[in-house]
Amino acid sequence: MSIDVKIKDGKGSGSQACVTSRGQLVVAPLSFSTAYAVSATVVNTAYNFIEPVSGKQFVITDILLYANKGVGVADATVVLYAADSATTLTETKIILSIEMLKNSSRDITGLNLIMVEGRWLNIKTDDNTIFATVMGYYVNAE
Repeated sequence: MSIDVKIKDGKGSGSQACVTSRGQLVVAPLSFSTAYAVSATVVNTAYNFIEPVSGKQFVITDILLYANKGVGVADATVVLYAADSATTLTETKIILSIEMLKNSSRDITGLNLIMVEGRWLNIKTDDNTIFATVMGYYVNAE
């Protein structure tokens, strides 16, 4: 039986703690989120938030959406999705699919959604204009 315990600091800043490679522990977010904003102004067009980074996966922490006054009476279907390119309308995985009323907002915070390595994160809508912000950070791929 082996016990190798180190947690440290106590303000002597020998820092430490950690774990992960998906064993997690860490006790704080793994990184600080970066905000990526797009305006979906043309119907049935792919808008890209993030592109894949070799050896990394993207973790979505927040999704903020606003449907402006241009959205019609039939509402806007908004789809946030993983894709094989920045410009494709074809989803490899749907992250979020919702209806947005004119002048409405939807803030989804506190998420911990990890994307598949090698995928773009895109958004599309069937009515314009949708203002969208996704926040998150890259982690090493497993």
